[in-house]
Amino acid sequence: MVSWIVFSAWIRVTCLTVACGVAAAEEPVRGLAAAPWKLEAIELKDGRRLEGLIAAPQTGATDEDVFFVQVVRPPGRPMYLITWGPLAAERVLHFQRLPADEHDRLADRIRGFRADRERRLNAETTIALSRADEGDPWKYAADEFVLESTADPGVTREAAVRLTQVFGALETLVPPMVPQGSPTKVRLCGTTAEYRGQQEALGIRVANPAFFVPARRLLVAGSDMSALVSQRRTAAAANAMAARRLEDLDRQLGGRLKALAADLERQGMPDAQRADVVQKARTRWLLERAADVARIETADRENEARVAAARRSFYARLAHEAWHAYAETRLRLPDAPGLPPWLDEGLAQVIELAPLEAGELRLDAADPTRLAALQALLRDGAAPPLADILRADADAFIAGHAAATAASGRAYLVAWGLAFDLAVAEPLLTPRAIAALGRSDGGDAVARFEQLTGMPLDRFEPAWRRRIAAVRRSHPSPPVSPAR
Repeated sequence: MVSWIVFSAWIRVTCLTVACGVAAAEEPVRGLAAAPWKLEAIELKDGRRLEGLIAAPQTGATDEDVFFVQVVRPPGRPMYLITWGPLAAERVLHFQRLPADEHDRLADRIRGFRADRERRLNAETTIALSRADEGDPWKYAADEFVLESTADPGVTREAAVRLTQVFGALETLVPPMVPQGSPTKVRLCGTTAEYRGQQEALGIRVANPAFFVPARRLLVAGSDMSALVSQRRTAAAANAMAARRLEDLDRQLGGRLKALAADLERQGMPDAQRADVVQKARTRWLLERAADVARIETADRENEARVAAARRSFYARLAHEAWHAYAETRLRLPDAPGLPPWLDEGLAQVIELAPLEAGELRLDAADPTRLAALQALLRDGAAPPLADILRADADAFIAGHAAATAASGRAYLVAWGLAFDLAVAEPLLTPRAIAALGRSDGGDAVARFEQLTGMPLDRFEPAWRRRIAAVRRSHPSPPVSPAR
């Protein structure tokens, strides 16, 4: 249940409760994490150093005003830009420029980042939905997927934009091994009840808000986002009405105080005492009004935060299942077994929270929640042996499947830790290595893993445990502010 905070002037706070043939790509040297962007820099005479793109001057000129785009990429968090300019040339001590071709590449990346953001913000005009008749599902077709949705058009368009970006980024992360065949079918359910009905119809029972069925090339996702957005709008409208009521009362304050003073005068109250009473009434109203405005603003912020958190959670899971679809449709060769379950589930978790920027999935930090849980699991001796994880079938990782929820949760967490370690922290998982693991259908799973790591499992496992224990949550420092 989600409580939506609605403020009403004079009545105070009430709550509205709702239910809620593929071209070969350049192989990275190691791991899946994209190389850091090459950035330009300026050093200011006050000691600050800014990294990003020198938009102007584009030559070695030292007497021109400087226009600069600062690029801030906190580990594991979304990138953002700070635009500086005009910045007086005499404030700059030193320029650090990239060669022309690398400068142009950086400029293209920044344009791509801004374009992605514009597409998300303007999805209504960039994503054209269709449906046969009113009441029918919305439909959208792309090269990689076809979407059918009973969610509202806004949520549907957002999902279409996100899926397009994720599938494109996955091609960059792990280049496909098979040509694009029939697109993945995506079914977006507008309510939890409809989503449960889809599960029952397919004979699937999972606690997750989305799942992928390889045999059908079908990704099903359930979301109450439409209802959440609608309820947020209702609460926001009620709060706006309360704010307008406060403004009306504020405009009437002068007249009410004059009426109070006149009434006190008729009662024979002395001037000094009368002025004191009127001033106290004014002060009391101003304090009450400030408190009411603060409550309205807090209610709006909390309601917006609830929707934002639900949106982040839903689209993270959508990215997770998009990886499964991509692995099945673009990485699995005919007659090959596909990726080992531990790797498929582990990478899906790594990918789901990776910032998606300018066509890249940025794998540069551990998910702090999973990291803390895995470290506790290892510390308590409750983590299953890696040999069990490597040999496990897909059912061992599906939380809510059968009765093995606790065990599957532990296996799921260890799979994440293995994938994060091998793809990012101690990078051995290149696209070529993933392809080899997906083709291998003979021999023991442990032996294949030892071939990947180049060491026996009984040597790898304690080293892996030490590495995971040593990982620390990133605390990025705040960016340099352009404020003077």
